[in-house]
Amino acid sequence: MQVEAVIPLADGAEAEFRKLMGSFLQNTTDNNATFQALNEYFTWSDAYAQAASVPFSSDRKWSAITFAHGVTFVVGAPEKLCPSELPAQLRAHMQAGKRILLAGITQETVSKQEALPKIQLLAAITIVDPIRKNAPAAMEYFRSEGVAVKIISGDNPVTVSAIAAQAGVPGAEKYIDMSQIGDEDIDAIVETHSVFGRVTPVQKKQLVEALHRKKHTVAMTGDGVNDLLALKEADCSIAVGQGSDAARQVAQLVLLDSDFSVLRDVLMQGRRVVNNITKSAGVFFIKTLYSILLCAICLVTNTPFPFIPIQITLIDLVIEGYPSFFASFEPNAKKVTTRFLPEAIRRAAPNAIAIGVCFVLYLILHAVGIIGAGGENTQANALLYLLIGTVGIMGVFKMCYPMNRLRAFLAVTTAVGHYAVVALCLFLKDHILCLDILHMAVPTGTTLLLFVLFTAVSVLTERLLSCTVFRKKTA
Repeated sequence: MQVEAVIPLADGAEAEFRKLMGSFLQNTTDNNATFQALNEYFTWSDAYAQAASVPFSSDRKWSAITFAHGVTFVVGAPEKLCPSELPAQLRAHMQAGKRILLAGITQETVSKQEALPKIQLLAAITIVDPIRKNAPAAMEYFRSEGVAVKIISGDNPVTVSAIAAQAGVPGAEKYIDMSQIGDEDIDAIVETHSVFGRVTPVQKKQLVEALHRKKHTVAMTGDGVNDLLALKEADCSIAVGQGSDAARQVAQLVLLDSDFSVLRDVLMQGRRVVNNITKSAGVFFIKTLYSILLCAICLVTNTPFPFIPIQITLIDLVIEGYPSFFASFEPNAKKVTTRFLPEAIRRAAPNAIAIGVCFVLYLILHAVGIIGAGGENTQANALLYLLIGTVGIMGVFKMCYPMNRLRAFLAVTTAVGHYAVVALCLFLKDHILCLDILHMAVPTGTTLLLFVLFTAVSVLTERLLSCTVFRKKTA
């Protein structure tokens, strides 16, 4: 912020005003952005000694110092120091997006618990708050992504609306003065207006709560102590680097260079994490779901669980860990339109159920004597292990769709890597080192033919379920 000009409001009072302002700034403890701009423009003075002071408050919107000779100098919002209509010249400045501060004096006692007495106005101070060049582009991006931008400020709503329009905020002309709004009316206006002026700290929190009641996810940005209540209430709290220490301590995210345009990158990172983890979870959940399903079937049929931990470890590493790790770094700016757990289960359930169907088919074939019993180093174990690996690879291909170079590479190397590791372990079992790593028998020709049959059944089951019961719903 920068002080642009001083407009005298009393004849012959400019010299006295500057002495009072210099003494005020030398003694005040206020240090927000507005007072920093005043300090840069005016020269400190020791013309008058301080007797008492009332610091600035977002609720009061004014600050005052009483000097030893009995005069109280007050600086604050126009509507607080001048309840009557402002001069046309000042209203024109406000409509142009400039902040207006009034300064005046009174001989009466000033108290923080009471309204201001009548103030003799000395001058008006116009302050400009330059808009960053990239602000309109950032606002347009958020609009295109379906993010509603709300400006919540303690300043005059006319000024805030003009600045918001310069920044490219959609609906900037829909402003409202919150000093005229009761608590019971907040829910009715929170979605219909884009600019909220003269907002108190409590009202900022109430606006965030109202947006929550409207089922919105809220990210709140702020820089001062007056924003703390709203920052704590928001789903994502963001502070600017030039803001107060308290705001930075409370916020989940701090913009070190105070540039809000980087929130576009923050949004992209968030979407990348959520989308990629959701897709990867669709592969991880296959094992979780089929383990639960097979346990239930084994309990009902009094059948031993068909796998041992070392066999599942290989699937964890090659099929789940490897592609998911590298896919998580891929940019993904797609809007998040689903909830994590339902979407992950929707992706994984068809594959898991397909394994369950094939396991039931195995039990039927075993009951009629076509396949032997399961267990370590048996053909049944080899058949079922190759099956769950193949169905897991199907999940990886589903995760990688639609394909690009990276996803195609991950899908192909996962499939080749899994079968290569299984083949290597079986080779080492009967040759060279005689290490029985997987505790799995070398599959015979009959087992491989049954594996092809079971794979076909699993593919048909997965496709049928994916296209019917677990089909993704689109708007």
